[in-house]
Amino acid sequence: MAEERRILMLTNAELGQANIFLAVSHELMRLDSSLKLHICSFAELSTSVESIKASSSDAAKGNIKFIPLEGPSWKEALFGRPEHEFEELSSIRPTVWNVATAAKMTRIACPWRSDELCDLVKQIEQVMHDVGADLVVVDALFTPAVTVCYKRKPNWMVLSPNTYKEFVLALQPRRQYYWKYPPPRSTIPFPVPWYYMPAVWYMVRKMYLNHNDTWMTDHAKTMKELIDTDYADWAWISIAPPEGLQVLLASRPEIDFPFDVVPAHIIPCGPIVMPWPALRDSSDELAAWLARHPTVYVNLGTHATYEEGDAVELAGALRHVLDSASKQGKRLQVLWKLKKRGEYDVAGASPVSNALGQHKECVRIVSWIEAAPISILASGHVVCSVNHGGANSYFDAVSAGVPQVILPVWGDTYDFAKRVEWLGIGKFGSAKNAPKCCSRELGPILEQVVLGSDAMRMKRRAAELARICQDGGGGRAVAAQKMLDMIRTKQAG
Repeated sequence: MAEERRILMLTNAELGQANIFLAVSHELMRLDSSLKLHICSFAELSTSVESIKASSSDAAKGNIKFIPLEGPSWKEALFGRPEHEFEELSSIRPTVWNVATAAKMTRIACPWRSDELCDLVKQIEQVMHDVGADLVVVDALFTPAVTVCYKRKPNWMVLSPNTYKEFVLALQPRRQYYWKYPPPRSTIPFPVPWYYMPAVWYMVRKMYLNHNDTWMTDHAKTMKELIDTDYADWAWISIAPPEGLQVLLASRPEIDFPFDVVPAHIIPCGPIVMPWPALRDSSDELAAWLARHPTVYVNLGTHATYEEGDAVELAGALRHVLDSASKQGKRLQVLWKLKKRGEYDVAGASPVSNALGQHKECVRIVSWIEAAPISILASGHVVCSVNHGGANSYFDAVSAGVPQVILPVWGDTYDFAKRVEWLGIGKFGSAKNAPKCCSRELGPILEQVVLGSDAMRMKRRAAELARICQDGGGGRAVAAQKMLDMIRTKQAG
C-alpha cells in the first residue's frame, strides 16, 4: 500500500498572495488525487478553497481540507488600522524627500499587533502538530507561519508570487543594492543611470535602516518574552535561509531583472496561474462584448482605490487613446474595473463620464467582473493591460502575452513598472505623477503602447515571453512537481 502523503499550505487569505497556492493546489490534486492537502488561512479564503474542491476529481475532493485561523487577516490588520497610515503613505509622492516618511510601510511584512502575532504563532504551531505534514509550504509574507517554521524546523519550502529581487538582492556582489537596482517605491529607472546612484544609496539607507519605527523590534522583544519564540519574516528567508530550504518563485530569468548571483535554492517556476476557462464559459455576454473591437483592459487590483479626481484623469487618458484610434480609422473599446474611494457617479453627466467625451459608449465601467482576469487577458481581444503592478496582474498579462501599462501605487509595484520597460513589453504610465495618474502623461503613453510605432514590437515581445513561460507545463506544473519531488526525497531518506 502506498505511503500517505500530506502537504500543509500556510498562506495569507488575500488573493494577491493566495492565488498561487490555489493554483498549485489544483495542480497537485490533478497529479495525485490521493494526496492529503491541508490549506490553512483566514476564513476569507474558504470560498476559494471550495472552488478548488469543486474543480477537482471526485477522488480528490475529500482530500482537500481548509483549516481556518482566528484573528484579523493581513488586510484587516494593515488597512483597517489608522496607526499604520497605509493608504495615506501610499498616496505620497515616491521622492527622495519622502522616503523617510514612507519607511513605515515596512510594516507590510507584519501588520498585526504583538498579542495577535503571538496568538497566530500558537495557532499555527498547533495546526502544524495536528497535521503532521510531510511538507509545509509557506507564503513568505505570512510572518506568523515563517516564524513557526524557523522555530520548529519542519520539512518546508517557500512559495512566493514575488520576484528574484525580494530574495537575492542582498546577496549581490559589490553591494549592488546601493547603486545598481532602483529602490522600491521610486521612479528611478532600471538600469540606474550614474547620476541617480547617490539617490539610490540614500533611499536604500533610509528604507532599510529605519530606526524611527520600532514596530518590528517591539514585536520581536514581546514575542520572546511572552512565548519564548524568535521572530522571523521574509527578510530572514532572503538573508539567512535555513540549510535545505527551497524558495519557489512565480518569476523566471526571462521576465525579471538580471542578477549576478542567484543561489541554487531559488527555484524559478514562471507565472503560477490557475487553469483558465474560456471567457464564454464564465460570461458569454462579456465574451461577445469583447469580441466587438480590440480592447484596453483597465484593472487596478482590489487594494488600489481611485478618488473621483483620479478617475477623471484616467478617463481623460482613455479619451486620448480613443481619439487617436479614431483619427487612424481604428476602433477601440475599454473595459474598466474601477474600485472607488468615496461615493461618486461615473454615468450620465458625471465628471468621469464627461472626461470620456464622445467615447462614452465605447467604455464599460464596472465595479466587479465575475470572469477571472486571466480569462479576459487570454481571450485574444485585449491589446493592453492597464494595471497597478501587482505581481498577479503582471504575471497574468505576461502569461497571456499582453503588453502592459503600469500605474504603481506602493512598494514593489514600482519595480514591475520598470520591468515592463526593461523587457520591452510595456510602459511605466505615471513616472512623473505617481502614485496618481495624469491624463496628459498617461494618454500619450497608452497611445504609444496600443497604436504607436513600437506597439507591434511590444506585442511580439510579449507573445514571445508568454511562450517561454509555458516551458515545463508552466509555473503551476513546475511548482507542484517540485513539491512532490521534495516529499519523495524526504520519504526515501
